[in-house]
Amino acid sequence: MHIRETRPDDLPALFALRAQTRENALGVEELAGYGITPESSAAAMQRDEIKGWLCEADGSIVGFASGDRASGEMLVLAMLPDYEGRGIGKALLDHVVGWLQSLGHARIWLVANPDPTVRAHGFYRHCGWTATGELIGGEEVMEYRGVQPRSAA
Repeated sequence: MHIRETRPDDLPALFALRAQTRENALGVEELAGYGITPESSAAAMQRDEIKGWLCEADGSIVGFASGDRASGEMLVLAMLPDYEGRGIGKALLDHVVGWLQSLGHARIWLVANPDPTVRAHGFYRHCGWTATGELIGGEEVMEYRGVQPRSAA
């Protein structure tokens, strides 16, 4: 497996992958409804507004993540179902968080489904994210606080 920064020419594959995720799959048309298109994403990358990383395995892109330079928002983390549970999502998340921290963001945040039965709910908490109690469009706002050490029992 190989992790590298995303490039504009990766965007068609990233948009196709986004539609194949186990939960919260969004196709090109749905993303366009939010104003997110391969063209708008390429322009944002070229203006250095967003930055991301992807993981290649078995000759294909199997996951990706990106963040927003100005806001400190973790924008997306998407994985193909067959590659879940291998540490790839955490590694991609760490790349984006590290980049946002290097920019000096005091607040690194994301929005996620608040349903505890959804995989992301436990995943983000395990990775050091904390729910703020704030909702945006029915999604909970979470902030990165780092993984807290486990207390000795």
